[in-house]
Amino acid sequence: MNERLTRVLAALALLLAAAALALPASAAGPALTATEAYCIMDAESGLVLAQQNMNEELHPASITKVMTLGLACEKAQGDWSGMVTVSHEDVYSLVGTDSSHIALLEGEQVPLEALLYATMMASANDGANVLAEYFGEGSIADGVAAMNAQAAELGLEHTHFANPHGISDEDHYTSCYDMANILRWALEQPGFEELFTNNEMYVMAPTNLQPVTRYFSQQDSMRIGSSMFHEDTILGSKIGYTDIARQTYICLAEKNGVRLICVTMRSESKSDRYADVRALLDYAFSTWTGYTDIPAAPGAASLTVQGGGGALGELTLDAPGVRLPLAAGMQPADVALAVEVPEVYTLGQEMEAWAVYTVPGSKVQEAASVRVPLTVTGLDTVLESSRGVIHPAAEDVEPAGYLHLIVGVSAAAILVVGAVALWYGRRRGPAARADRVKPDGI
Repeated sequence: MNERLTRVLAALALLLAAAALALPASAAGPALTATEAYCIMDAESGLVLAQQNMNEELHPASITKVMTLGLACEKAQGDWSGMVTVSHEDVYSLVGTDSSHIALLEGEQVPLEALLYATMMASANDGANVLAEYFGEGSIADGVAAMNAQAAELGLEHTHFANPHGISDEDHYTSCYDMANILRWALEQPGFEELFTNNEMYVMAPTNLQPVTRYFSQQDSMRIGSSMFHEDTILGSKIGYTDIARQTYICLAEKNGVRLICVTMRSESKSDRYADVRALLDYAFSTWTGYTDIPAAPGAASLTVQGGGGALGELTLDAPGVRLPLAAGMQPADVALAVEVPEVYTLGQEMEAWAVYTVPGSKVQEAASVRVPLTVTGLDTVLESSRGVIHPAAEDVEPAGYLHLIVGVSAAAILVVGAVALWYGRRRGPAARADRVKPDGI
């Protein structure tokens, strides 16, 4: 990049940052008093629609098990026919915790399918321990390490797991935003959505050590048809409670084809939790009634390809477009597009090139962004022209800096991009552990 272009981009970044500081903060969504934090996210795109304290680090209780179950489903790849043996640690690490369990016994051989349903429906902490050993391929601690590795892979900055079940621990915390992303990821794993949305009683047959048949039924009153709290838009959910965490909740809900993830944390009582989840879903489904197609942007950026010690050619990068839920009064032209591409791309390295679609904030809709991969054209031509050229190994190449090219659709939208970029960067930046919010009563 030449020096003049560098100065221009630096000046533009300063102007956008100044504009961001001058813009008012978004205040979308209901203000809840009996619930500390919530996040409503579009399940399809990951766009945050409304929130309150969504990055506050709180104890999750049993909604922790969404990550545990997601990793178990990822490992199983749809084959739940195997048997798993219960270890001493699975059972005896829970002694004195007064936690939910299904009375598993050391040495008991249990079908993987039964463990999944027991952990999901009966919120079995012993079942969660066995699953952690299953996908951790060693011990419960190995499973917890896998949970934290997955959180890091998802880019979650406000999550750390100390166990696979959710018993409160000072070093076990997450946020509503992070939990929404964990559920969105888990829904992509083979069999998870079937497990998460099951409403039928599950029967666990006797095992080698337990002659009694065990039965698991739905525990969430919002999914029980005869309950006064029933909410028919909820497809699947996980509830949680500890004295420290209070009431926690995560669900997948759908109406008129719009699929939403709703997370609430630290509700004071069950009735508060049910009332607030219903209020949030009523608000969401009356505000977002469908999806709007944001058009593709061919030729959104270009990228120099290097290898063999020099430039080999140019690639064209296209922004693919995306479907987003937009509140009434908002148009596709209100959504700003930015692209994130490396300064150069070296053959043999993984390409990181993204289209970032930003929805401006309002009193109705949260200011938020989603990132989708840019599509590449011209790579075959470059590869053909570079045949016989010796390319440096990836480890010998200096990491490329990133050039942020802003493709505005309106002057106002460009200002919003700056505001959201600054806000999003602060939200996603590393959180100092000394500054994180800790619930009372640890």
